[in-house]
Amino acid sequence: MNIQSALAACRNEIALLVKSIIRLLWWVLIFALAVSSVYGLLQAHRIFSIQTMVACAFMFVSLVAAFGFAKSRTPGRTTWIGVHVGIFSAGIAAVFWVPQWSGYIVGTTLVLFVFTPNLLRQLAFRRAAAGYDRAAAFYGRLACLVQPSRQVRFDSSFLIARALGSIKEKVAAYREMARRATPEQWALVNCWISSAQGDWEGVLEQIRRAGDTLSELKWLEIRALGELGRVDEMVASYASAESVLSATNLPFCRLFVLAFSGRADAVHSLLGRQLRFLSPRMKAYWVFIVSQAAGNDQEEARRVLGSYARSADDETFCKTAQRHLDAGPKPGGAILSAESRAIIAVIERPL
Repeated sequence: MNIQSALAACRNEIALLVKSIIRLLWWVLIFALAVSSVYGLLQAHRIFSIQTMVACAFMFVSLVAAFGFAKSRTPGRTTWIGVHVGIFSAGIAAVFWVPQWSGYIVGTTLVLFVFTPNLLRQLAFRRAAAGYDRAAAFYGRLACLVQPSRQVRFDSSFLIARALGSIKEKVAAYREMARRATPEQWALVNCWISSAQGDWEGVLEQIRRAGDTLSELKWLEIRALGELGRVDEMVASYASAESVLSATNLPFCRLFVLAFSGRADAVHSLLGRQLRFLSPRMKAYWVFIVSQAAGNDQEEARRVLGSYARSADDETFCKTAQRHLDAGPKPGGAILSAESRAIIAVIERPL
């Protein structure tokens, strides 16, 4: 039986390799045909320079990207297809009308309408994850100015709502977003309403009710289980999702598991290395969580988090922090099953 399984796995690997090679050869063929066609056109019109070749290279990138979005399920893919088709069309016009500037024109267009909004969105969500909500809202607004597509506008509105101080203002802004949201966005907004209110049972219910619609919020489900004290379930949920978690979300999920399990050394290592970009108040929160879960309520950790809970202008953070401050330490630390301890040991090993 083991030999048959090994043979089947070998056949699958070979089939995957063959498909990859065929796909690569297919793209090489398309590229060669595109280059030869463009070269023929340029020669026929006596337009041939470094600028035109650079422009053609950028146009090819946009064309490939447009085909990639057409085959994907990326939110807002219609807008991105339109952007890349527009860049390709602008490139053709530039090559024949102003060939001496065509490379600059197509390159600038690609940077302005593709790379800049992507970079701004990445900065916005990275700042949001770090706890700098106002900076995240600022970058979200800039991204919306550069590319006001439906998805980018939604992301910008979400980040602006998240940066509001009071829970009442956040909930009102989220509900306003829900009025013009798609079904997937509606489910996401409802989840964030529960999160803003500190209702972790509601967060968990919303995510599980939505199923695959909110699959990208697996990291938030893991945190919700930890916040609710369902530690073994949290660890099991992490283990089942580890292979599909994004590179961005994986360190955060490890932080949740380690903090709510009381692994202080590993949490301090994460906060000092992979998650060193977190804001001071977020670091204070997780330092207190891990000391509480370990049954060792350190006075310094309590004092620092208490200071942030009193002075922060984010009511959601203040409410969540105060709930943990009022709960006190867990006598003897978090109770874990043997399976959970084994999974945590694997997480701790590289730290």
